[in-house]
Amino acid sequence: MSSSTYSNPGRPQFWNIHEGSAQELVSGLENSDAQALVFVSNAPGSDERTKTVFDTLKRASELIDVLIDKRSETNWEALIAALTPEIPLTSNRLIEAKMLAQAMKAIVESGDFARAADIAAVAHFSPSNPSSQPHRWKRAGQIFAVPFKGVDLYPLYALDLTEGARPLPIMGKVLEVLAGKDDWQKAFWFGSVNTYLRNKMPKDLLKSKPQQVLRAAEIEASGIQHG
Repeated sequence: MSSSTYSNPGRPQFWNIHEGSAQELVSGLENSDAQALVFVSNAPGSDERTKTVFDTLKRASELIDVLIDKRSETNWEALIAALTPEIPLTSNRLIEAKMLAQAMKAIVESGDFARAADIAAVAHFSPSNPSSQPHRWKRAGQIFAVPFKGVDLYPLYALDLTEGARPLPIMGKVLEVLAGKDDWQKAFWFGSVNTYLRNKMPKDLLKSKPQQVLRAAEIEASGIQHG
């Protein structure tokens, strides 16, 4: 008769697993006051399916306490949530959320952003994994992308589309300066008029006046506010 014990150091309870013939198990447990749950197979002892089932049950037994604790934790969190009153957003927060949603919608609908796959199609990148190149540019800090409904959207104004598609050389420098902003904040900055640029948008001057855009980014990063 084989026997193994599952125990968790943080628990006072132990699970003892005994395997063997019915006669062996009865003789081993007849003087015990312990509670027992017995799985009985009428197949021969060498039956592979029986062995597989028993091995599965043994592994499952090691998760019993974990599953019970997890269920208790879930029920506890649900109870707390049920007893916690709903806290509505203040009117100011609602206004801020609405304004942010509108700004994001304007960015997405501006026509300035495209999926990596669309850029890859224009640039004739490898058909096996067309999105990999834009993703590499992003990791290298040569371009940014805004997350929208599970998809990264890349700014077309950051690319030189005259020969395929490549990030403009100035983009890496500007993005390094604006590293303190998240991707949506970068999109808002590029798409907003800037007084240093004589009320032009940075995105419109990346090709014609890249150094001025870089200077505008440095002023923005320094905390000086421009329109």
